[in-house]
Amino acid sequence: MFAVVLMLLQGGIYFGFILSASAVIDHCPADVWIAPAMTVNFESAWLFSEDDLVAIKGTPGILWAEGLIHTFGYLRLPGGEGRWAQIVGFNPDTGIGGPWEMARGSFADLKKPGTYIVDESSLPQLEGVTVGDKMENFNRKMEIVGLSRGAKTYTTYPIMFTSFRTAQTLPFLEGMTNYVVAKLEDGADPGVTLERLRRFGRFDVLTRDEFTARTRTYWATKTGIGIGIGVTIALGFIVGLVIVGQTMYASTIERIREYATLKALGATNLEVCSIIWAQAALVGAAGCGSGMLVSLLVKATYSGQVVAVYFPVMIFPIMIATTLAMCLGASLLSIRRVLRVDPAMVFRA
Repeated sequence: MFAVVLMLLQGGIYFGFILSASAVIDHCPADVWIAPAMTVNFESAWLFSEDDLVAIKGTPGILWAEGLIHTFGYLRLPGGEGRWAQIVGFNPDTGIGGPWEMARGSFADLKKPGTYIVDESSLPQLEGVTVGDKMENFNRKMEIVGLSRGAKTYTTYPIMFTSFRTAQTLPFLEGMTNYVVAKLEDGADPGVTLERLRRFGRFDVLTRDEFTARTRTYWATKTGIGIGIGVTIALGFIVGLVIVGQTMYASTIERIREYATLKALGATNLEVCSIIWAQAALVGAAGCGSGMLVSLLVKATYSGQVVAVYFPVMIFPIMIATTLAMCLGASLLSIRRVLRVDPAMVFRA
């Protein structure tokens, strides 16, 4: 059970982290993302002029296009503490690139300059600020006017949403943007339209799926997150293998005369081994079932917290197969001992 909980929760944290890293991309209805050249993930884009938005909107095959900003702010909280935060600037009139679920407030509240929406998962990092609280962002007055839900932060920084124009008042962003997101016209050839956009020569032009994959790959392979979680899962497997193996071996040694009796009565090695395999399968089923239940309870407990835990459907059959393999592997030591037992030992004093 311990091994299953460890492996399952680490896998769930990994999937939750990866999904959070691309959440804004995945929930944006745009088909195309246009970013400065060599952009490696969503939060690392450089800037380009908002004037390019006009040219992109005029490209044949584009139904609509919107500017989108991702930047960082330095907040001065009501208690005086300083805190860096992620900020996403979007058009509140369309909602494109903004939060996809609101708990309080609305996008219309962002039309007032200096107003922000904070995701509920980020509130503990912001001293529990709520709607109506006022703070500072780079010495500029700001006000919290809404709470979103579901945009879990994937870094140590809280995540906030504001209007595109308010974001442009932050340092270095006047008249600039990080992204242009666009929707293709019905019937437009995606390959031809994307090639037209690439002729500008200064941008990475990616489909939503391509940009999602690029962002997830970066965080999984370039930051050590994937390796770290993979090592922890491997350690969980090894711990389970050792503990189950020791327990089963001790049980086998305690009953070695019974195994010898079976062999003396004519039981084949396969029949004797099947007893140990059945024990391993029962141990695996009990441990896997209870471990999954505990993991689901932990996931439910942390559902509203910063730590994102997500279990894709495929993780459960994989975990069942892994647990079965772990327990069958742990039984090998017991099987080796049983195969070597001498049936004649039952006739000795």
